[in-house]
Amino acid sequence: MLAYVRKSIGMILVCWCCTTRTMAQNLVLNASFEDVNICTEYTAPCAPSAWLSVAPEVARMKYLCNGSALQGQHHVSLLQEGHDNPDTRVYIQTRLLCPLEKGRAYRIRLYMNTDNYPLRAGIRFDTTFVFTENAVCLTSPASTELTENDVQKKLFRLNHPWYILEKTYVATSAATHLIIGNFRPLEKKGGYKNAQLFIDSVSVTPVDGQVTCSSQDNTSRDLYAERHRHTIPEKLVAAGSLIRHLDSPSGCDTIILKDDLFTADKSSLNTRYKEQIDEALKNYRSGKRAHILLIGHAWQSASDEFNKIMSVDKANAVANYLVYNEGYSFDDFEIQGVGKKCPRYDTTGNAAGNNNRVEMIICRPPVALDTSRPHKETQHPDTLVIPDILFKFNSSELNTEFYSSLDSLMKKIPRDGSIQLQVSGHTDNAGTTAYNNTLSIKRANAVAHYMQAHGLGNDIRQINGAGESQPVATNQSAEGRRRNRRVEIIIFYSPD
Repeated sequence: MLAYVRKSIGMILVCWCCTTRTMAQNLVLNASFEDVNICTEYTAPCAPSAWLSVAPEVARMKYLCNGSALQGQHHVSLLQEGHDNPDTRVYIQTRLLCPLEKGRAYRIRLYMNTDNYPLRAGIRFDTTFVFTENAVCLTSPASTELTENDVQKKLFRLNHPWYILEKTYVATSAATHLIIGNFRPLEKKGGYKNAQLFIDSVSVTPVDGQVTCSSQDNTSRDLYAERHRHTIPEKLVAAGSLIRHLDSPSGCDTIILKDDLFTADKSSLNTRYKEQIDEALKNYRSGKRAHILLIGHAWQSASDEFNKIMSVDKANAVANYLVYNEGYSFDDFEIQGVGKKCPRYDTTGNAAGNNNRVEMIICRPPVALDTSRPHKETQHPDTLVIPDILFKFNSSELNTEFYSSLDSLMKKIPRDGSIQLQVSGHTDNAGTTAYNNTLSIKRANAVAHYMQAHGLGNDIRQINGAGESQPVATNQSAEGRRRNRRVEIIIFYSPD
């Protein structure tokens, strides 16, 4: 009898283990957008990790942390139809942790709301990331669409209605990537005028609960390592595609010339660049001369002044080649050197060298050159410190007696939409690590809620607690511990 009981218990444990391993798993990483990406181009919190915009150089998702999210703190806003051009679209995309299998059923769920657009979102499953140089409606159709007919619940967050939409989708083919947005052509004259769709959470789970994928750890690592958000990652651009047709009213083409733009003896251009430049220039040689802007960039381990000189020399070298070999005049060029101010690629590790480049921007005459494309000088972040005294003792509750001091700090934060904010809580080392971590995030949230009440919610991108891990002074003295107990508001000056 005892042997029978042991055998039965063993069978139950085996079944339980199998069931645990085959529980439904969300194939979407960072599904509710809580993990924040710090973009490499401008070192600022600008998008959710693992998610990319389809047209990052002209139109990106809006990443919001304004207190109205249904789940967590963050959500995104996607433009469904533009104001000036109703065909304008903003799409977001990610890679699935495990591929969809043809013929298999999956449950798709989205949390969404909208103020001025029908409650619907198109879902496309694909086999690669999709990048476009214009923010227009994608020609590929949606694989499926969630509409108001798929609403399961209606919930409220700070009087904002959120809807949970869910439907079952049977995969028509194998797929590794997910794209969300509006795939429909214009349906009514004039469109919906700057229609926005807000999304808070995304999930794709197998209906049968089984996940048989062994590559999800690598996929997760690769998605979080990709931190570009303002340009199309070079490694994801088609090979040899050096000319970038940006959606600019000036009608300009951009050619990115890397450090190997010249041959080894520096006497002529590298063949791949020469062919691309010749192809671009021939479109502008009829009638008036094209106006050509050459912007040099340098990324050397040297002073800013040295890099500025090097970047000008790089741009001048390209101009000299075109003057002496292609019959151009120096009057055809405007030459700039910006040194290390405008990195286009990752600024860490081996990838940093890619920022040594010349950007050739060729504009059709007689349209004036638009030099506003993204060569803005990046300001270093500022930090405002909320000291421990502004909180009640050993508490995350703000002290009402010091609201006037908080208000004076709020007035120092710009209100023109040019910034992004990070709110970070910190403690001294008194107490346990777990207690300090909890207290620091609670204090950060208290300050963030105060900022939201004062109209700064849309500028907050990240709220986090670092506990005792980032001291600014020694914890061996009372004064040092007092300085370590703080909340920091970090102000990033965004070029967007």
